[in-house]
This record gives sequence, C-alpha cells and structure tokens, in this order.
Amino acid sequence: VASNEAGGSAAGSGAESAALFSKLRSFSIGSGPNSPQRVVSNLRGFLTHRLSNITPSDTGWKDSILSIPKKWLSSAESVDEFGFPDTLPKVPVPPLDETMADYIRALEPITTPAQLDRTKELIKQFTAPQGLGTRLHQYLMDRRETEDNWAYYYWLNDMYMNVRIPLPINSNPGMVFPPRRFKTVHDVAHFAARLLDGILTHREMLDSGELPLERTASREKNQPLCMAQYYRLLGSCRRPGVERDSQFLPTRGRQNDEDRHVVVICRNQMYCVVLQASDRGKLSESEIASQILYVLSDAPCLPSKPAPVGLLTAEPRSRWARDREMLQQDESNQHILELIETAQLVLCLDEPLGGNFNARGFSGATPPVHRAGDRDETNMAHEMIHGGGSEYNSGNRWFDKTMQLIICTDGSWGLCYEHSTSEGIAVVQLLEKIYKHIEEHPDEDNGLPQHHLPPPERLEWHVGQALQIRFAQASKTVDKAIDDLDFYVYRYQGYGKTFIKSSQVSPDVYIQLALQLAHFKLYGRLVATYESASTRRFLHVSASNIATDSLKNMFLKLNISCHPLQGRVDCIRAASTEALEWAKAMCQGEGANVPLESDREDEEESRKVKFSIYSKDHLRELFRCAVARQTEVMVKNILGNGIDIPLLGLREASVEVTGELAELFTDESYKISQCFLLSTSQVVACTTDSFMGYGPVTPRGYGCSYNPQPEQIVFCVSAFYSCEDTSASRYAKSLQDSLDIMRDLLQN
Repeated sequence: VASNEAGGSAAGSGAESAALFSKLRSFSIGSGPNSPQRVVSNLRGFLTHRLSNITPSDTGWKDSILSIPKKWLSSAESVDEFGFPDTLPKVPVPPLDETMADYIRALEPITTPAQLDRTKELIKQFTAPQGLGTRLHQYLMDRRETEDNWAYYYWLNDMYMNVRIPLPINSNPGMVFPPRRFKTVHDVAHFAARLLDGILTHREMLDSGELPLERTASREKNQPLCMAQYYRLLGSCRRPGVERDSQFLPTRGRQNDEDRHVVVICRNQMYCVVLQASDRGKLSESEIASQILYVLSDAPCLPSKPAPVGLLTAEPRSRWARDREMLQQDESNQHILELIETAQLVLCLDEPLGGNFNARGFSGATPPVHRAGDRDETNMAHEMIHGGGSEYNSGNRWFDKTMQLIICTDGSWGLCYEHSTSEGIAVVQLLEKIYKHIEEHPDEDNGLPQHHLPPPERLEWHVGQALQIRFAQASKTVDKAIDDLDFYVYRYQGYGKTFIKSSQVSPDVYIQLALQLAHFKLYGRLVATYESASTRRFLHVSASNIATDSLKNMFLKLNISCHPLQGRVDCIRAASTEALEWAKAMCQGEGANVPLESDREDEEESRKVKFSIYSKDHLRELFRCAVARQTEVMVKNILGNGIDIPLLGLREASVEVTGELAELFTDESYKISQCFLLSTSQVVACTTDSFMGYGPVTPRGYGCSYNPQPEQIVFCVSAFYSCEDTSASRYAKSLQDSLDIMRDLLQN
C-alpha cells in the first residue's frame, strides 16, 4: 500500500496505523472509545482511506481485507445476523481539510477563476490553525458526541421548514400512475375504496411492527437502513409558521379507542370518512365504497359553493400561517384542522383538466404512452402537482398533508405529497405495493352492496369577510404560478438501462452525465446540480424524540436497538471538472446554444460533412474519467462524506458561535454553489410505468426527474415561462440529442 503513496503520505500512514493498533492492543469490553465496536469501526475507516487509491484490477483483495473487521465485529456483543452493530453509526463530521478540498473541486466547473481564487484565500484563512473554521469544526464534533444526529435539524430547517415560498410546484412532487377506465361513478368509488383498504392494511402492518427492515445491496452489503420515513407517511402533516414551519407527527401506535379516518375532498367540500372505528372495527372495501359514493353524490348537490380553504395552503408559507391563525379563532374550524392533521391521508376526488395543460413538445418527440380521454401524460402530471388552478382543482387540495391521493373521474390518478417527512422511495414503494395488489387481485363484483352506516361527516368551515377576501387573492397568486409552469413529460425511447449497463456504467451516473451534456449543449457551461443521496445508513434522531410505539415494536422484534431513525439525504453534485472537459469535447469546441440535431430539418444541412476534432477513443477516455468522478462523489455522499451537510453545519455553527455568518458563507462562490439551476432526482422502484415530477427550485433553473426503465427513460422536465433563457421542451430536445450521441460513442 505504501508503495502507491507519496513519501509524505506514507509517513503519515505509519503514525495513523501505530495509533490505531495501539487501541487494538488495549481495548476494553464495553461501549466506550476503546470498545471493540469503536476500534473496528476506526480500523475499517483507516483501511478504506489507505486503500482508496488501489487500481480497479486490484479490488478483489482490497474487498477481502475490508471484510475482515466486519467478521471480527460479528463475534463481539450486540451485532445482527450480518455482523453489523445493532445500532446504526452516527452521521460523521468529515475532516475540515477534506471538506474544503472537495468544496474547491465542486466550485471549479461553475465559478470564474477570479471567484475561485478569492474563495481559496477565504478557505486558507478559515482553516488556519487559529482560524474560525477549526473552532467551528470542533463545535460540530462536540455536537456529534451529545446528539444522535448533529446535522438533522440544520438540514430539515434549511431544506424545508425555513423556506417561505409556496409548496405546490416549488416543493411538493406530483406522481402519475397509469390511468384507469371508469364506466360509472361506482367504479370511481370502488377503486378509491380499494386504495384506502390497502392504506389501512399497511397501517396495521406498521402498528404491529411487521414492516421488513431494508438493507443495503452494495457498499457494505446488508448494512441495515433507517426505516423511520416509512412510519411518517400516514397521519402526519406540515404546519405553517410565520417564520418557520413545523410538523405534526403521530407519537404513538393505535389505541383501542382511537378511530382511523381519512379526509375526502370533492368540489372543495371536505368530509371525514372513518375507516376503522372502536365501536364497529375496520370497514370492508364495499363499506368504504359506499361512503365514497355518498361523497360523490352529495358534493355536487350542495345549495352553495363551499369555501375553497384548500387554496390557502398553496400560498407563501408566512401568509398561510396568518390565515390559519384566523381560521383557528373559530372552534369548529379548529376541529376540522385537527381532523385533517390526524387523518391517515387526504383523498381528492377531481374533475378533469382542460386540454390547455397538454404537452408543448417538439418535432420528432415520442408520443405519450398513456392518455385519459384527450389528456396526455403532461396534462395528468399538472393535475397531480398543483390541481390546475382555482377554476379546476387547486382548492380541492390540502398541500400541507403528507399524502394526498388524487382520483379523477376520467380515470387519471396519482399523488401529491409534502416532502419534508419523507423521501420519494417510501411513497413510491407504498403506492406501488397497493396498486400491484389491486392489479393482481381484480374484484369481479361490479355491484355496490348497500350498508346502513351513518354518512361521513361533512366538514363546514366558518369564514368571515377577511378570509373571503383572502380566497380571491389566493386564487390570483395560485393561478399566476400555475400559468408560469413550463412542464413536459418526455419519454426517450432510443434505449434504456439495459444498454447503459451493457456499457458497464451505472444508469444513474450515465443519466446524470447526459443531463450535464444537455445543459452544456444549450448554454456552453455547467451549473450547480442537485441530486439527492440517501444517508439512511446512519443514525438520525433518537427514538425517545420521535419514535412511535409501532416503530419500537419493529426494532424489538428484529433485536435491533430502537435508534436508526429519520435517515435522509445529502447532495450529489454532478457538475464536475471531468464532466465539463468531456462535455466540451463532445460538442467539438462549439460554443453556447449549439444547433441541436433535432433542430436541423433542412436535408442539405444534415448532408454536410462534419469533422471531429477529437477521436472516439479520446472521447471515451474523457467519459470514463467523468464516470469515475461522478461515482466517487456518489459513494462519498452515501457513506456520509459529502460536502453540503458539513458546509451547512459550519454555516449554522458560525451563527451559533459568533452571532454572524462567517465570510466564507457570504462569498459569491458559496451563493453560486447553493443556487441549483439544475435540480434532479431518480424516481426509484417504479415498476408500474408511473413517474414523478416537480418544478425548478430557482426561477432561472430546471427541474428534471427521471425513471430509467429497461428500454426507455421517462423524464419530467420543468422550467418557468417567465425566464426567457429556459424551456422544458428545448431541454428535452437537448437530452434526446445527448443520449443519442452517447449511444453512438459507447456502442460496440
């Protein structure tokens, strides 16, 4: 190992190893700093660090060495069947110098030389032996010792709770499933009942602690993962605050006298439907269907139009917080708010959107696979993301609710979910499991038996003149925001992950590089790019703070200490110097706004001889370098060594320690790094041809989710019409061309 290192590094490794093996000789049984678990964990980290530069051909023996400490650990106390400790490790605080070095690398492709030089000088001052950075880093290390997760609330507040812009478009994703075929209103009620029955069955599994514990499939295979977000989907809700939002989270499992209910909204009218009651038990599917059918028949016949209170949840957070305070002044309204917050979910029964929400695609684009009448997939995505506006279904929502199931009378259906309690994987897996069960067990009984149950409670809001004025104002702001959303569901059908894997590249890494190339082809530069990276391998917030009884039961049954909770994410930054050099070469030296192949409709233009500045071998080598860097960044993030969480911690620590932001965090480069002009995510575990989309996170940027399937890739691209420099359809065209030329580069 030492022979592969520089002289100084080799000398350093001797000191590291001496200290580490000194601990091995002197450890004592227990949980202190010299316990077997702590020593082996340190040893694993040491070996990983010292062997990080081994060439790919040598990874076999490297992996064998790295497996030794885990085997040692399996003979120690309090380990699981795979040899891992019974509690997850805490999120690390990476070394300050390492974070700063990675930060500089992340800035190189997105800042000017002058901006970068200034930042380097600030970092030099920040990391000096007596500099502020050293002091703040120690502050975070001390915080890590005393808290289960030193970073979680920093992250939660910065990512969600402190953000003041509206939830729809800006934060809440919308998910579309293949549309159904409804012949009658009974079909609508019956399908809704089947979904709700599946939700209730899942809730019972959570209460009993029977949810299987997930484990990693690679990079420390079989390491247990945090499961808390799966327990937070149902019965939770976000609460607006004037300065900072909060969350309503269920704190215990179901008690014998507790009812389980959902809130159903139809034509802006809300109803409380009890699914499981202490006096009559769990409702059957047909009983639930009869309750939904009552709602569908009652809502259109009301003597007056209900107040669109749901529209207020689509307003900026501080404004909605003040409106909510006005609502709470009435006792009846307070009761409704409590019912909404404690509901398992909200079910929205919608009317179809107009054809004006259909895709504004481009010439040569593949047609949509699914339709609901005249509505295409882009139209259906609009419905799930924001409801279509005040004249359609945006008042038929409660955007604070973690899960809103949406069913339209024309067969389109899906979900809008509030993002702060959970990542997409938990939502997708839950709904796909229920949908798969429905598909595999079709109910052939077309009739709806009549049941003598009391009708669901109609929820009547009491609103005064001030709130009536607010409804009109909210309608205008919501409609304006929706009109500005440029959204496009694009299916690339040239190939999918089968070809990508045959090229020996991770599909996620490959698509991230395609996104970079597509952006470079349009603008001649790369920008700060966000992709979430799961940190579910680490301990997040102790059970004493947030765990439900059912979650404790699950861990007790699995002989796991009740701690591995609330695993969330860091940021994989795909804009790298290696990606930039590759993108430049792929564009053969052309500048910004290069003509796209799909723009060239003139046959003569397409017949012109094109010269390549770079050989394919050179382009492939640059591509492999970009792949290697992207993979390295991804792995560092999922192992807890990204840069965004440590930088956020240092930033927040500077305020807590000194009362003001350190100059490093008021620097222009830091602002550029935090303005994600390309916000991306892979929609995981989609086996039903469903897809999920959202809006950009900045007015000048793009949002782009992707669902790689074996023979196609589904993209949901978003931008804002108010930005003259962005276009969802044009970015989709650039993606098509980028994926095409990448195939030409790598095939054979």
